[in-house]
Amino acid sequence: MRSVTNLEPFESFLLRLEKVRGLSPHTLRAYRSDLLEFAMFLEEKSVHWDGVDREHVRTYLHALYGGKKPATISRKLAVLRSFYKSAVASGLVESNPCEGVRSPKMGRRAPRILMTDEVDRLLDGGVDQDALSLRNTAMLEVLYCGGLRVSELAGLNLRDIDFENRLVRVRGKGNKERIVPVGDRAASALKQYLPARSDLKPISEEEALFLNRFGRRLSDRSMRRVLNERHLMNGGWSSIHPHMLRHSCATHLLEGGADLRHIQEFLGHASLATTQRYTQVSLEQIMRVYDESHPRARTNTENGTDV
Repeated sequence: MRSVTNLEPFESFLLRLEKVRGLSPHTLRAYRSDLLEFAMFLEEKSVHWDGVDREHVRTYLHALYGGKKPATISRKLAVLRSFYKSAVASGLVESNPCEGVRSPKMGRRAPRILMTDEVDRLLDGGVDQDALSLRNTAMLEVLYCGGLRVSELAGLNLRDIDFENRLVRVRGKGNKERIVPVGDRAASALKQYLPARSDLKPISEEEALFLNRFGRRLSDRSMRRVLNERHLMNGGWSSIHPHMLRHSCATHLLEGGADLRHIQEFLGHASLATTQRYTQVSLEQIMRVYDESHPRARTNTENGTDV
């Protein structure tokens, strides 16, 4: 991207978000990218940021259609709305030009999940006993059993594991801490990995639970790569994202009878509405099994009788 002048108000806004709301580096990078893109648009139109009106915002969003997904456009509008809301509160502008601008309509899409047999194949696929293989197995077990975000997994430290009670202390969005249980298999995988952790030659005072081959904290990007390699190695035909294991964990808990409120606390969702997406996933799974299994679920298209 070419350089853009007058980014100071945007950088000040991001700094406040980092200090006051404790946003993650990943979220801040996304916000910065969105604001930079908007700043480039303003420069092309010769419009100063504090002179933006509703039509400028609509023109900007319209220019994004065709090249961006509705969810991406909605996120960019949300960032701008937040920026100008902050500017209004600080007395820098009189009104928020994003007010009254509607987000694009989005179909309510259920999260992609893995079936339990797919999860078993993924997690049971590691057979080697070297340090990296033991690390990978423990890492994926904790990711699924704890329903963690990959950034939360990467942020785990040795002191965050309570083996006696099978609990893990997790730092989620906004640095909010929560305690989540993990299953026997995850605890067992961790116990096998920890003695081998020293083989990765951790640097002095490195407290990260999961290390790379150089003895430093394993990044979330590397964790994604490990997941995909294990998935493809064990029969997967396309790449998957770590969040699919989080979605899968929540759906499997719901199907097993867990209360939606408990799942909300378990996942660290601020809103129950976010958790309720999994009820739709579960319903779709039930309907699919019903259609495939029930003798009177479908009509014979040849003679109009039930199959």
